[in-house]
Parts: sequence; structure tokens; C-alpha cells
Amino acid sequence: MNISVTSSDLYIAEQTLCQKTTCFFLGLVISGVEYMRFYAPDGKLIGEASDMSLFLLPPGCSIDFSFNDRRKNYVTFCWLDDLRWNSGKATMEFYDHEQCIELPVTIPVPPVKSEYLTEIFRRTSELLDSAIPSDGKAAELLMLSVLAEFIEHSGKKNQHRIPEKLEKFKKAIDNDVNFEYKLEDIMEHFEYTPIHLRRLFMQYYQTNPAEYRSRLRFAKIRELLLKTDLNFKEIADSVGMNNVTHLHSFVKKCSGMTPKQLRQNLRI
Repeated sequence: MNISVTSSDLYIAEQTLCQKTTCFFLGLVISGVEYMRFYAPDGKLIGEASDMSLFLLPPGCSIDFSFNDRRKNYVTFCWLDDLRWNSGKATMEFYDHEQCIELPVTIPVPPVKSEYLTEIFRRTSELLDSAIPSDGKAAELLMLSVLAEFIEHSGKKNQHRIPEKLEKFKKAIDNDVNFEYKLEDIMEHFEYTPIHLRRLFMQYYQTNPAEYRSRLRFAKIRELLLKTDLNFKEIADSVGMNNVTHLHSFVKKCSGMTPKQLRQNLRI
């Protein structure tokens, strides 16, 4: 995800206001909020923030808020290339290659993360006051870690409502630890059509079944390269590959290295 941060500031003054977002607003509400409501460009209410919450708004939205004398909140003003507002769904969408992840407008901050996130915003504001280019880049990386909170929350939210049959399909993929079966063979045991299964998998897990299985396969290859002295033919057999050539091309695609180079790097 590409991000360009304009400024990041701490606000402590008692205030009641309604304002428009002219860029992406990424904020942390710590205390003192009486009300804070977010409206889409068409005027539809899309969320509300309370104490200890994060919010993310695209350009063109409205914020109606009131803070008392206990106010403490940060707002970072930025531009994000890979986020789009979907007016039909009234949600933001993050595009990563072929994946589309729907992001919430606001999420609660659990107590265990409150000090961590407060420090990220404080440090970002401090770095942006510097004229050193590397400090600005560091501030942008810190804000990306905040955006990761929204992506993580989106994934957890989806997992609470995953259809049972889809969970069983994913478990069937997970249980084929030696990659003995083709993905199409696993799909045949479920009443959904392959097209429907792929669509549901993408909707709830933000990836397709083939890509998910490739990541599982690469994770096992890495584990075998690191923890065993199996030769490459034995490793290929252990992950359902026909030959070493297939293993070599797969590892090269996933890591940019040959199996030999990857093993050397993992064992440093």
C-alpha cells in the first residue's frame, strides 16, 4: 500500500464542529469525545467513534463531532493510492493485486494496544516536524502499521460469520498436509460449484483457494529447508510436486531464490 502523509497533529481543545475531509483522515480518539459521527459523501451515516477508537475516512466525507475539556485525539492527513470508496456498499475497499478487502470506517482499540497506538501517533507527529526525508518516510511506515489494524480487524470480523461449509472446505485444504490431492478433487466433496467456492473463499478469506494452498505449500517447503536435511527431490515429494524442476520454479516464484539459496538464507 502506498501512503503519502501530509501532517499529523494532536488536538486537545474543547470543540464542536462539522467538517469535510479533503484527503484521507486516519485518526485515534483517546478521550473526551461527546459524539463523533461520520457521513459518506451522499450524506449517509457510516459510523461513529467513541473514546479509544481508530477511524479512517476517505476524501469527501463529513465529520460531525463534539469534544469536552478532556479531549485528546490525533488525526493524520494522508493520501492512499490503493483505497477506494464503494458508495454502493458504503465501505472502503483495499486492493492488493487480485484481492479486495473491505475496511471498516472505525474500529475499537483494545486496552492492550492503547499505549502502543498512542505512541505510534505521537511519534509520527514528531517525525513529521523534522525536515529530514528519512524521518518523513519513517512516519509513513508507522501509519501503514495503523492501517494494518483495520485490515486485521476486517479479517477477524469476517471469520465470525463464515458459512460452516466454507470452513469445512478450508479445513479440508489444511488437512491435506502432504498435498496428495488436487484442489479440484477436494472441491468435489462439497455441494457448492467450484466457481461458487472460489467466490465465497475470496469473500471471507480475501484470497482464492489456489493462492491460499500455494502459501501453505511454500510454508511447508520453508520449514523442511530450515529444519531437515532432506534433499530437494525428497522435499518435492513431501509437498506433492512431481520433480525438482517444479520445486525450483515454485520456490523461485515465491521467494526470488532457488531452493539452495533459500535454505542458506534460512540457516544464517
